[in-house]
Amino acid sequence: MAIRTMDDIMPTVNFASRSTAPPGTNWGVRIIPDNQLFFVVSGHAELVIGQHKYTIRAGECVYYGPECAHWLSAVDATDYFSVHFEWFHHSTFPIHPGNRIQYPGKESLGIEPYNPKLDLPPYGEITLPTKLSISGLEPILTRMVKEYELEQPGYALTLRALMMQILSLVFRQLVSNESTSKSYGRIEPAIQAMQEQPGKNWAVSELAAMCGYHPIHFAKLFKEEIGLLPKNYVIGERIKRAKRALLQEEKVEVISERLGFTSIHYFSHQFKRLTGLTPTEFRMHGRPPEV
Repeated sequence: MAIRTMDDIMPTVNFASRSTAPPGTNWGVRIIPDNQLFFVVSGHAELVIGQHKYTIRAGECVYYGPECAHWLSAVDATDYFSVHFEWFHHSTFPIHPGNRIQYPGKESLGIEPYNPKLDLPPYGEITLPTKLSISGLEPILTRMVKEYELEQPGYALTLRALMMQILSLVFRQLVSNESTSKSYGRIEPAIQAMQEQPGKNWAVSELAAMCGYHPIHFAKLFKEEIGLLPKNYVIGERIKRAKRALLQEEKVEVISERLGFTSIHYFSHQFKRLTGLTPTEFRMHGRPPEV
């Protein structure tokens, strides 16, 4: 896939299902015509693609695209979601991939897959890896499967919206993981302080003093290394903790006050800006389905 920004992609969902595969099930050596996300709810599966073998356990998923042979198998009884999609297609109408899947021999294994990249200002190019561990996917996938199966009016457009939500969630967490894995030597004391006390009303001068810089130079340096201003960074840290608190049924007004937001309205605005959902919507989507 050519490098695009998130605003440029127009995904179409071709297939969405939730199934259980008995131990030893395999889908053969395949080449699919579109792209696939395979998410394991419970059990244990394996993917062989290129020169690599990936173990996929509960809460993990794999991504692979077209024109690359792969071998997917269920090691244990495996409960899983499968989604086939196009990154960019003007029509939202699903085109089932089944008739276009190729089944070459095992000799076709070994070709390295192409992992797409998205340009996400100000973070730069972010590569979508083959194996992912992304929190919050299961509720969205559950809704997607329901929309696909029921085919109610507007379902294809809803599928596109849900796929955009998944991709946004994936790349946001990839950005977050990449940021936290870096060593920001010159501003590390400020980063650590904001991560440990995100609810504090940090002044730039206070953060700059921790690192031994003038506030103006510190703010410039922070933006160069993180891609965000200190104020926006600490808001992001607050939202991370707010998501966990919401799923633990903590009241919205308590979360807002504890994390240093000036009002519930401001908290809700920032939460939706970063997650695409209001706090109430996020709490509802994050709940496990009723049985």
